[in-house]
Amino acid sequence: MKIETKYEIGQRIWVVYEYKGEVHVYEDEVMEICLTQKGIVYFPKFDGDELDENEIILYEDTEKLVNKIKEVMEEIKKNEKNV
Repeated sequence: MKIETKYEIGQRIWVVYEYKGEVHVYEDEVMEICLTQKGIVYFPKFDGDELDENEIILYEDTEKLVNKIKEVMEEIKKNEKNV
């Protein structure tokens, strides 16, 4: 059986997330790809958390990186207004 994935082991990626009201960004590398009940998930080298395909930003895709940072920042601002 052959499983097609959007990304490959060894590809450089950006990981963007919110932590305590701040946007955190770091560069990483896809180290493992697994097929689970919820679909294909990717595991970066430095962080054990699994990533879905929609969470991965290729290292070269700076436009998507900036858009994701803005999206996370807007979520932080929205959550601060609701507190």
